[in-house]
Amino acid sequence: MTDSDLGRLRALLDHTIERGEARLPPEPRLSETLGVSRGRLRTLLKKLEDEGAIWRHVGKGTFVGPRQMIETPQLSASFSVDDILQARTLLEPQLAAQAAIHATPEDLALMQACLKDMDQSESLLSWKRLDERLHRIIAQASHNMLLLLLYDTLRAQIRMTLDRRIEQVFGGEVGPKEDTDEQHRAVVDAIERHDPVAAETCMRTHLVSLRGKLFGLR
Repeated sequence: MTDSDLGRLRALLDHTIERGEARLPPEPRLSETLGVSRGRLRTLLKKLEDEGAIWRHVGKGTFVGPRQMIETPQLSASFSVDDILQARTLLEPQLAAQAAIHATPEDLALMQACLKDMDQSESLLSWKRLDERLHRIIAQASHNMLLLLLYDTLRAQIRMTLDRRIEQVFGGEVGPKEDTDEQHRAVVDAIERHDPVAAETCMRTHLVSLRGKLFGLR
């Protein structure tokens, strides 16, 4: 797998999201579009699936975002924005604390690489996807599959509600980038120091700050 292969697939995923589509093209067409073999394509798709960027359903296709565990539209519609924000503020600081305890050198390297890419991001779409990736890496670094499943379920709800609000508030800007990237670095620094209390505090500070930017709430 080359970085350019993965980069082209990420760009195609971004364009799919930008068009408001929920599913990637079938594998034969994807393979032809990217100029890679079917075997290479499956390796690339597995990488994105491990990141929570896509999920695959045998016989139905490859879908954008983390696996939707709540498949009843009526139930999803009953969740208010406040419900989602409260759940996120409870869950993600705990995930950061667990990551500070359990993160491996490989996890930390992925976090640093994501921070570097975010720093160089020049579009709102790119920044948003990198933001999602960083938070997913932190959740994955807890090395608790049940907590990761809960995170992915919450992330799917966030995508359906908060993403639209981010676009409304920031428009063509590159997200709430200025101090948010610094907050991300503070979380990752605490995880690298294996300081669960600081990691939890920094993540909560970050989420409360973002809530204030999006809704004027503290």
